[in-house]
Amino acid sequence: MTSPVPVVIHHDARHTITAAAGRAAPLETGGLLLGWWDSDRVIVRSAVEVVDPAASGTSWIRRENLAQQALDRAIATLGHPWMGYVGDWHSHPAACEASPQDIRSIRNASRAYAQPLLLIVHRYDGVLDIRAARRGRSHTVLEVTG
Repeated sequence: MTSPVPVVIHHDARHTITAAAGRAAPLETGGLLLGWWDSDRVIVRSAVEVVDPAASGTSWIRRENLAQQALDRAIATLGHPWMGYVGDWHSHPAACEASPQDIRSIRNASRAYAQPLLLIVHRYDGVLDIRAARRGRSHTVLEVTG
């Protein structure tokens, strides 16, 4: 049994995700989660949208070159010394949570990090489906307040 990953999601990140999902509907959209690891917690301070020109109602793909550009701009703009990549987010305009492919993707990405990575799926009903993975294994999430 894996231990839960405590997660703090700042209001600004929630707002960015919700607003971008609303603008993109009925297509998917997504982007990067920015923040830092504080002891055993993942702090999500900001989210940035990374537009996929080929997005559809059932697909959004993180384009690596666009994602890196967005990450570099966001880190320079936000100016927090601990700010960095802590995961991905995307929207599902249909009635579904994170797909098996979504979970495989975050698990695979987490193999490159010592700390957990997050995946947030903004569901059609406004609920944030939050997933975590560390070293290739899924973990439950314990959402906590700052």
